[in-house]
Amino acid sequence: MTQYCLDLMIEQAKAGHQVGLLWPGRLYDLTPKSKVNEKQKYKLQNDLYCTSYELLNPLPIPLMDGIQDPAMYLVEKEKAVYTEFFQKHTFQVLHIHTFMGLPSALVEAAHEVGVKTVFTTHDYFPICPRCNLFHSGKDCQDDKKCSDCVSCNQYGLSFNKMRLFQSELYKSVKESSVIKMLRARHNRKMYDATEQVIESEIIDAKKQKEYQNLRDRNIVLLEKMDVVHFNSTNTLCIYKKRGYAGDNAKVISISNGAIADHKRIRKVGSPVRFGYLGPLTTHKGYNLFKNACDALWQSGEHNFEAHIFIEINNPPPYMICHKPYSYQELPNVMDQFDVLVTPSEWEETFGFTVLEALSYGIPVIVSEKVGAKDLILEGKNGFVVDGTIQGVKDCLKKLINNPLIVQQMNSNIVDSFYVKTMAEHACEIEMLYRKKVIMEEE
Repeated sequence: MTQYCLDLMIEQAKAGHQVGLLWPGRLYDLTPKSKVNEKQKYKLQNDLYCTSYELLNPLPIPLMDGIQDPAMYLVEKEKAVYTEFFQKHTFQVLHIHTFMGLPSALVEAAHEVGVKTVFTTHDYFPICPRCNLFHSGKDCQDDKKCSDCVSCNQYGLSFNKMRLFQSELYKSVKESSVIKMLRARHNRKMYDATEQVIESEIIDAKKQKEYQNLRDRNIVLLEKMDVVHFNSTNTLCIYKKRGYAGDNAKVISISNGAIADHKRIRKVGSPVRFGYLGPLTTHKGYNLFKNACDALWQSGEHNFEAHIFIEINNPPPYMICHKPYSYQELPNVMDQFDVLVTPSEWEETFGFTVLEALSYGIPVIVSEKVGAKDLILEGKNGFVVDGTIQGVKDCLKKLINNPLIVQQMNSNIVDSFYVKTMAEHACEIEMLYRKKVIMEEE
């Protein structure tokens, strides 16, 4: 999300727009008091700068750890300081990229002074305190009116931890090797623990109601936005299932500053090589991919390879493990396989790996829960499959038995797939702004 925001700001600044960065900063307490401080200009790129403003004492930022105490996020901040901020400056649009730390009074103040509001849905935080709608090792299809939120969020950060993470001290040391190691250990521990939660263990009707109140508040805030920009139809569908009406919704797929057209005709030989670029986690679909490959191998189908980019002990005979890669190594990574497989088991918003693969001319197999399935033309540049072992296995087998399908899809992508760059996406967002700002002013 952060990189997308910066890439969008860079393109907007290049186009000659006045761009400002407003970010949730230091957290002091849970009082209504808040303040906006102008900071030193932020360097976007080379000699490109933007104004920068720190929102002091915003709401807490829970990151991906969940919300242990929903009441902390229902604190009403004083609106006057935000009204004064918008009156002092000449911004026409407030583009919000996260609800984390966001006081509802900021949106209300923007509307009062005529500033249009746009929200981009990078995750599910407005409707899920853990951001990903993944509970007890499976997709959260029915949260039972937020009763599951109680157990799912029991390991959320305390107020004091969030205050530390939003402090100047933590900002100065968070990139150190020790802090990175501790953070990674914490994330693994939290993921393992929440995977093992038993739904009936924790029942707290009062807290369940607080989670409901928080979601209801967020949905009201969503519907007050002038536009909610959804990065995929999948994201819009999931928000609607949780109570959002969708009257102010607009679906536009996204891009980033590193996306470019690298398409070329590729030679597909034998064995067919499948690639998986995600981590070894259930929600990203690693287990689903591996189980489908295991089933193929055990059935006697051996004319394929599965390439992953993380090292594991005792990989199966069909699997080739590569070292983790940096983004600069992506061209070489894309040369290691013929088809990308993205079989996510959680409802993704929009991941960039699908767009990246297509930008290199590589066909893609995705589950129906992948937001970037919007880019797939069935059988032309990829396949959308049922997110089951059988569904993935059948699709893999079809391509193993007929590699010419892969070759033809590569040719289709080279001939007709449109690779949306960040500059082009920024133009789409500008048109979204203009429809709300200029047309309504006229």
